[in-house]
Order: sequence, then structure tokens, then C-alpha cells
Amino acid sequence: MRRRGGRSESEKGASDMAGYWERVLARRTSRRRAIAAAGAAGAGAAILAACGGGDETSSGPKDTSGLVSEIVDTSKSAKQGGQLKWYQTSEPNHFDGQAQGQAQLNVYNGLAYGSLVQNKPGYKEPSSNTEVVGDLAESWEVSPDKLTVTFKLRQNVKWHNKPPVNGRAFDSEDVVKNWERYVSLPSNNRAANANSFNPNAPIVSVTAPDKSTVQYKLNKPTSFFFQRLATMITGEAGSQYPKEALAGTFDPRTAQIGTGGFIQEKYTPSVGFTYRRNPDYWNKDEPRAGALEIPIISDPAQGLAQLKAGNIFTFAVPQTDILTVKKEAPAIAMYRSIIAGANPAAIIGFGWLPLPDGQRSPFLDIRVRQALSLSFDRDAFIDTFSNVSRFEAEGLPVETFYYTAQAYLPDVWLDPRSKDFGPNAFFYTYNPSEAKKLLSAAYPSGFPEIESKFISGPQFGLDHQQQVEVLHQYAREVGFKIKPQPIDYNLEYLPKIVTQQGKFHGWAFRFGATSSADPLDFYIWRYWSKSGPTSGSLGFGGQDGSLGDQSGDPDVDSLIEKGYAELDPAKRNAIIHDLQRHLARQQYGVSRPGTASQFILAWPALGNAQVFQGDSRCNPAGAPGGPYTWWVDDTKAPLKA
Repeated sequence: MRRRGGRSESEKGASDMAGYWERVLARRTSRRRAIAAAGAAGAGAAILAACGGGDETSSGPKDTSGLVSEIVDTSKSAKQGGQLKWYQTSEPNHFDGQAQGQAQLNVYNGLAYGSLVQNKPGYKEPSSNTEVVGDLAESWEVSPDKLTVTFKLRQNVKWHNKPPVNGRAFDSEDVVKNWERYVSLPSNNRAANANSFNPNAPIVSVTAPDKSTVQYKLNKPTSFFFQRLATMITGEAGSQYPKEALAGTFDPRTAQIGTGGFIQEKYTPSVGFTYRRNPDYWNKDEPRAGALEIPIISDPAQGLAQLKAGNIFTFAVPQTDILTVKKEAPAIAMYRSIIAGANPAAIIGFGWLPLPDGQRSPFLDIRVRQALSLSFDRDAFIDTFSNVSRFEAEGLPVETFYYTAQAYLPDVWLDPRSKDFGPNAFFYTYNPSEAKKLLSAAYPSGFPEIESKFISGPQFGLDHQQQVEVLHQYAREVGFKIKPQPIDYNLEYLPKIVTQQGKFHGWAFRFGATSSADPLDFYIWRYWSKSGPTSGSLGFGGQDGSLGDQSGDPDVDSLIEKGYAELDPAKRNAIIHDLQRHLARQQYGVSRPGTASQFILAWPALGNAQVFQGDSRCNPAGAPGGPYTWWVDDTKAPLKA
């Protein structure tokens, strides 16, 4: 085993894990002391400050540090051309985004391929993920019964000029053949989309009345349908591939030929990618960069070094390193950011199968699931991984968000620290004594040892393993016995965990890409018993989750079905609030504790950073926007001192 500085890699990893736990304990103590020191008269205000609550203005807390850059829309002065220096942390197994969901392919898929519609981005703020604008379709109509959607395709759209497609015109036959190919592939999310495979899936048929018209028939009014067609997440229904992929004359596993704004020019495995601007892209204003360089940087230290040297324009700097990097490279701009989206990333999903010794799965007992949630010190976790205390000490504005069954999304997320949440907010409090009581009641002789499976690579973020270890320690403190089990993303996680609806033993940190960005669709994907074996399905069933037989929860199913056809945003949001209240007690999956508003670093040469947020074509979490709306300003650092 290779050694570094006298320590093996495993020894170094163990030391890093321990270091994170020590920091959590220190943050926990410091915040508790801060609250206590405030005294009885000021305790309420201190608690609100520690939890991110209180009466702030609509614009949120203010910056008093002078470090935060203003978000400036420079679209009118933007120039085309230049080399945009980006990065990614991993590379795909192959390039076929229709065939299989791959977290590491999502970005590349959106660069090369297009969709009929796009999510409407937020302007200098997060998108609500509930509206769309045209992409390959320039207009559409919905029938009075809301069961037929007719799209008029945009004229003069061309495929990339590569054989065997050779830059021909995009037309309705491509859309029909694209759908035929999608439903023919066994490893994607067709069961959630194609009614022919699941009678509860929305899309009954896709036909083409003429070369410029496409009709989708639905089984019932579907509020989230347009977001399903906007998503560029792999394995989903949004990406439009050429008809040659179905015919077999083009193999999308080995190359990319799309209508998107970027053309893949070069790929060197384990090194990186080069994309160039598509000169025939339908939107002549986008993208602006002439070339996009994407080195593969999986080592956080290497990423920080490359950012500080100006070799890449932005990097997902861990929040704990933001101020250090800003100090060492003060010319880098720092932007405030709120990561918005219903999916709470890697939750703890439970295995419903018996343990290896034959014991019934402990997680069929609601008390065990509740105990795990009550063991989480959400304030300390958020403080540690989002660097809250240090940012606040520097005068930087920070808001914190407890995750419920979902993550933060404007108008949709319900804060369990608010009085509106109701009594089930209790299950998001830090209450180790109650957690111990619940666990002891379920297992008077002691909790059995269980495997905790988590991926060993960077696909869930560069600090994922450190977060896992902290959550392990929380659980151990109240009596859980955990055997950590690192697993390979491709060989074990994809085939044996995320697609198995809880048909494993122990628990697993699981993510999965939602069927669309629509907030109700998140619940359909993860919690609806009729959605089929999606990558989100948790597989629970029985009274209070006592069976694990994939039969679901009748109350959850009822709420989801109520929202399925609800087109009024306020009414739909109220339904989603009720889902969060109900699922707080059930804890069929335990979300990560939460997050905080973040800070993103980017060199000033990256024009339009943070201006357009939530562009579904290509907008990775933690990035200051995306390459379709960025531009290269060669008058600014690091290109010009």
C-alpha cells in the first residue's frame, strides 16, 4: 500500500475521519455554550441565531465582511470565443445517457444533447423548478382534457456534423424514434415514464402528425409532465438522441451526436475532455465560450491548487476551505449561493431484508428509524460542514436549512423549526435521550450489528465519506452498532443498492437522480408505491413501514395522487407540506441533517457567474451557474492581471 508522509492511505483516511468528528464535537460544544451564555433573557434570540431562524428581511442576512461579490448580469457586453476552463470530478462509464442513470454522465449529457423544453432558470436566485421555456420545441398546446400535449418543433435545428448523422435537420421522426429507443432499454427509468411498462406512468404514446409536430398522449392530467421532458439527467425521458441510435448505425455508448450547444472534440480517459461551441446551435447567443476544457480532478487538494493557480475558473471548494482560498488568492470572486432542489442527496435508505444471522430487519420497527433521526445533531453537523460559525464571525451572511423528507426549495420546503410544521417536527430535533429510549424499547438486549454501505468514490461529493463517519458517530452515541462497508459505485451501488427498493440488509447511503426537478415528482420518484422500481424508490410497506414489501403507505399515496393533477401552485405546495409533516414521523428514509447557504469561488474571467441558476441543460450543484450562460472575459483575472 502506497504511503504518504509516513502514513498509509487507510491510516490517513481514519485520521481525517477522526478529525471531522473532533470538529463536530467542538462546534457542538461552542454553539451550546453560546446559547447558554446568552442567559435567560436572550436565550431565545441565541437559539434562533444558532438555528438560522428569526425575523430576517426577505433578502436574507446582510454581508458585513466586504468579501462577497455582487452578482452582475454582463450578458449585454458578453463576447463569443475564448477557452472556458472548467473541471469535473469523475468520468462516465459510457456516453449513453438514455440507457442508464449515471451521476458522472449527467453534465456531459447536457452539453451535447438537447430536450424539447428547458427548466426556466432563476435570475440571480434559485429556480422554483416549476416552469419551463422552449428548447427544441418553440411552442406547445395542451388539450382541454389535459391528456394531449402538442409540440411545434423549432425550425432549422441541426444535429452535430459528425458521421453517420452529418449535420442533418432535426425533425419529429427523431422524437418518435428516440421514445421507441428509450422504452426498449431495460436499465433506465422507463417504468416511471412509459405507460406500456407501468399503468401508472404518464406517457401513453408519442406520435408525429407531420415533420414539425409531435404529440404526447397522457394517461391522466400530469402536473409535472413538462419537467420530465426538461431533465437532462441520465436514464430519464428528456434527452433527445438521433434516430440513428435506434437504427444501430450510431452507438451512443462510444460517442456523442446531439443538438446541444457543445460538440465533444476530444476525450482522454482519466485525463479530461475538450468540447467546442456548436456553430449550428439554434440559439445564436448561447453558448458564448469557443471551447470548454474539462480536466478530471478527483483530488480536492489538486482542485484547490488548480483553482488558485488560475488553471480552472471555478471549483467546488469545501465550505471549510473557502476563506483560506480567498485569503491566499484574493483576486478570486466569492459569491453567496443557496443550493436549491427537492432531492436531499445521499439519505440513509434502509434494507428491509433479514440480517445475515436471520434476524428480522431492525428498520421495519418505526422506533428504530425515529431513533436514528433523533440522534442527529443537525446544528453541529451543518455548522461543521457548512462552516457556519466561522463565516458568521467574519460577518458573512448565512442561512441554515434542516432537511425534511426533501431538501430546500423556495416555497415548497417546510422548515421543521417553524410553528407551521406541527408536532411531527419533534423528529427533527436533537434528542439523544429519547433516541436511546426508543432503541432500548425496540431492542432491550441491545441493538444488533448492521452494515452501513457507502460509496468509496467522489460521485456524491468530495466530503461524502467524512459526512458518513460523523453520522455513524451520532448513531453510535445512542446505541446503534455499525459496521462500515465502503462499496464501489459502478459494481455494487448501481446494481445492488439504488435500484433494489430496499432489497438488501443493513442500511445504505443512497442518492439517485429524480425523474425531474419538479418538487412533487420527487415524492413520486421516492415515495409513491405505484411509480415502479425507480432509482429513488425506498420500497417500504405495511403499517408504519412494518413489512418492507414495496406496498407503500396509503396516506402518502393519497397525498401524492391528490397533487398529481393539481395545477394550482399554492394548492400543490400545501399538499407537499402535508407530505413533509407525515413523513417526519415515519422516517422511511432518514435525510442528511441539512445544509446552509454557501459561498462559491470563481475567477472574475468567468462572466455571468451566478446570474442564471437552475438551467436544466447543464447546471451542476455547487457551480456558479452553467456553461451555456457563462462567457470568457479576457480582460479580467486570471487571464489579465
